[in-house]
Amino acid sequence: MKNLVQAAVLTITTAVISVSAFAAPNEHHTQHNSQHMTSQKHAPQHQHAKAAQHWKVGQKMPSKFHGQSYKFDHKKNKKLSTPNKNQQWIKINGDYLLINTVNHSILKVISG
Repeated sequence: MKNLVQAAVLTITTAVISVSAFAAPNEHHTQHNSQHMTSQKHAPQHQHAKAAQHWKVGQKMPSKFHGQSYKFDHKKNKKLSTPNKNQQWIKINGDYLLINTVNHSILKVISG
């Protein structure tokens, strides 16, 4: 009976340590990203985009750019016009793109 209890305690301890070891890198990564993102004042989401992306009117936006994090308020840049219904400005790597929110095609490109 004593061996059974010791085996159970050892198994539980090993499981807890294993879970902690797997969770720790993610927590550190999240903490690091959080600190990095708060230290940047301009749209931290740009890191996920390709640095040398060339946008063209009529091109469909890749689905990875459909998220809320890429949306940009046109009032923050006087070069940008007010979007019409079903249009939204997004910002990727300093480029401002006016997109159709229904079919995700690019309507206008303003390089930053």
